[in-house]
Order: sequence, then structure tokens, then C-alpha cells
Amino acid sequence: MTDTENSVVFETILDAPPEKIWRALTIPEYRDHWLQPPDDVSLALVTVNVNRVLTYSWKERDEESLVTIELTPQDNGRTGFRLTHVPVRIPAAANSNDGAPTMLRAA
Repeated sequence: MTDTENSVVFETILDAPPEKIWRALTIPEYRDHWLQPPDDVSLALVTVNVNRVLTYSWKERDEESLVTIELTPQDNGRTGFRLTHVPVRIPAAANSNDGAPTMLRAA
């Protein structure tokens, strides 16, 4: 389950074709330069649609989020770039007491 209320979206037009941007986002040493993840972050590919969309799982400490990057070719050789960073919320089990007041029942 994702939390769209807390998502961060960044959009811009880049002066390069999608293929060049794709390489920068998928070759680890280039990707780390672009995304600049902190040392304690682990990234794993979740979704790939070559030269169009990719989603990384971004794990930092005990929190997980998804970073989705969408590339849209433009007529002039440029590329529309949209990055969406969304926290992942894992729903609590129905029988979980996390965040709920504790209720005691006499037997």
C-alpha cells in the first residue's frame, strides 16, 4: 500500500534523449551520482520498462519507499522526466494492537 498524500513529485524537461538518461539511471555508478542515495540506503529494481519507466525500492533504516522515474520522449530530442517518491505503508494485521488502545476483557 502506498501513501500518495506523503509522496514527493519532481518534473522537468532534460536536454538529452531517453536512452542517455536511461543509462544514467540504470548503471549503478551513474545512478548513484544522479540519485545520490545516502550510504545507509539500499536500492533494488522493482519495475522496468526500458527507456520509459523504472521503479526502485528505496530502503532506509526501517522505512521503505518506492522511487518511480518516468521518461517521456519530446519532439526536439529532449526528455520529459518525472520522479515520484512514495512511502510504502504496510497495513497492520487485523489482530494487531499497534497504535490501538489495549482492551482487556474479563474471562
